[in-house]
Amino acid sequence: MKLPPLVFALGYAGLLPFIAGPLWLTAAPAGAPAWLDPMWLSYTAMIASFMAGTLWGLALPTAEGPNGLAGMALSTGLMLLAWAATALPFPQALLALGAVFVLLVLAEVWRERVLDPLSGYFTLRVSLTTGVLVCIGWRYALL
Repeated sequence: MKLPPLVFALGYAGLLPFIAGPLWLTAAPAGAPAWLDPMWLSYTAMIASFMAGTLWGLALPTAEGPNGLAGMALSTGLMLLAWAATALPFPQALLALGAVFVLLVLAEVWRERVLDPLSGYFTLRVSLTTGVLVCIGWRYALL
């Protein structure tokens, strides 16, 4: 199965909020509202959880076997880590969510090798996650 162009368009559109926060703080730091960082961090955690959920969905067809169960457990663990990261103070939460995104890429490497690969999906996930990690690093550099 080949991914439709809409998947790529929506995936890259999802990077826009990641870019908006650090860009706002870079371009007009005095004009940044107090809600910007909490909202940005919330979006980051939500997307990390969503991406963990996609691993769950891709593991479902093999859920009765050990690899499918491992994929579902991995997905659940990553979602819980993303959620727990939001309980940390801002700079630590930022680093923790960055670590979750790195773990999500490692989980994708595992999924690509162990579960049924999906044409183009791995490349999309790695490129989007690279964009997210660049934005997290950019935001961290602005502290």
